Amino acid sequence: MNAQTYAISAYRSAQSTVAPLRAVVLLYDGVLVHIRNASQAFRAKDYETHFNEIMRAADILLALNAALDMKRGGSVAVSLRAFYETTIKALISSASRKSALECAERIERGVRTMRDAWAEIAGEIQKEPAEAAS
Repeated sequence: MNAQTYAISAYRSAQSTVAPLRAVVLLYDGVLVHIRNASQAFRAKDYETHFNEIMRAADILLALNAALDMKRGGSVAVSLRAFYETTIKALISSASRKSALECAERIERGVRTMRDAWAEIAGEIQKEPAEAAS
């Protein structure tokens, strides 16, 4: 099973056990954790892990993008699709840059803003996502 299929499967599984808005917040938390893990790996000059963590974050965003209902979502779905596609491109292009850490910080701020908006919609208290093991 490839990573995108796995991410979509995880999203669908979460839908059946967790409230949909909570599932979205958890997926954003996962993106943030993978971006942080990528930054830590970059600092440690572990470029393979850095790339793999970026791809994990991108896979989650791809799954969120694939789950959009473009027919019923209207302009919100269009805006989310643009956000996901732009963020995925930025993540992947950051992997080959010397400024990867600065790129990761900018991307993380954007994802954090979106995550916090979803958390507010879900009625959750905004908090930092837990650190994930590599």
